[in-house]
Amino acid sequence: MWGKINMKNYSYSLLYFILIVSMGIVAGCALGTLETVGTCKTMMLLPSAHSRFPAFIDNDYSSLSKALAESLAFLRSQPQGAMVSSCGRSYTVAQQLETLNAFQELLQSTDSRSLDEKIRDSFTICQVLNSQGASDLLATGYYQPRVKASLTFKPPFIYPLYKRPADLMQFKESNAGKGTNMVGRLDNARQVPYWTRQQIESQGMLKGQELLYLADPVDAFVLHVQGSGLVELEDGSVYQVLFDGSNGRPYRSIGRLLVDEGLMRLAEVSLPKIRTYLQEHLDDRQRILHYNERYIFFRMAKLENQTGPIGSMGASLTPERSIALDNDCFSIGGLYFMETMKPQLADNQEVLGWVPFSHFVLHQDTGAAIEGSGRLDFFWGSGDYAQAAAGVMKQPARLYMIVGKE
Repeated sequence: MWGKINMKNYSYSLLYFILIVSMGIVAGCALGTLETVGTCKTMMLLPSAHSRFPAFIDNDYSSLSKALAESLAFLRSQPQGAMVSSCGRSYTVAQQLETLNAFQELLQSTDSRSLDEKIRDSFTICQVLNSQGASDLLATGYYQPRVKASLTFKPPFIYPLYKRPADLMQFKESNAGKGTNMVGRLDNARQVPYWTRQQIESQGMLKGQELLYLADPVDAFVLHVQGSGLVELEDGSVYQVLFDGSNGRPYRSIGRLLVDEGLMRLAEVSLPKIRTYLQEHLDDRQRILHYNERYIFFRMAKLENQTGPIGSMGASLTPERSIALDNDCFSIGGLYFMETMKPQLADNQEVLGWVPFSHFVLHQDTGAAIEGSGRLDFFWGSGDYAQAAAGVMKQPARLYMIVGKE
């Protein structure tokens, strides 16, 4: 599969609230070459298998051009001779760059009616498969939260976000002969795991290192899950809070906990439902939130020209164009076409129904819960619709990788 380019690689999403399900029917290999590496699977679609090709139809080239520019800038900054692989072939970063440049030229020179045929003729198309070799992936969504905050502790702003602590360390740990990175701290010259969420929040282990304060612990938890967001201070100024490290503890889904304890049905698990449950069970809220040991540290930044949070690619994410995939399966910056469903919402943000939705998207982010080729997380942006859509999205999706021909 596409090789991993080393970079900062963390971004959270609402997929952490949602349980992983298996879907679909195993695809036949007669359509092309099936490539499998662990849980990473793709199949090259042969030109004769046009019935399996999607209709490459899109409706908003302006946002696509912006997302494409971010991937182009990233790939230009990488070692051009570095090797990645896809569809059973090896590529250099320079060849990845050629794919995106060729696609950009098509956008600028081809009308929407001809684009579908041009893509079929000009590129190699690979369908991404899940771990069972089926075509349906699980698509979830994430968004950029916006909450009110204070730089000082004063009710109701009493729930802190913390900056990256000075004693947070990364060190190598031997694992079957291979060195792996471990996050922790030193205790009397011993390398130990970092404090858990419960220790940080209940025992004041990071007192004095507060970045700012929120009025709702669930808002703080959502920011941890999303990995970034917008905060509006009391003077009306708005800043980004961006991911600046984690305590290295394993993520544990509170949605999974609620289902396992019989407090919520699997079909109910969504961010709005979890919020409602926590508001109605204040006496149990802290226990549930502390079940997730992973804790995120933040830094503040001015908005300036950034229109979205910073993804693992190191650039601003583009609403409805950026997706998060497993970097061990797919090279970051790559071009894809996605088919899924999007919600129709009432004025109160209740879901009225789901309608087909397809877009060209780019792999510009990742997340700890995105493992294998059967998972993708779709960035909706910010605002009421983005929050509602991300909170309820648990849809089957089909994903097609677009790469240059040999």
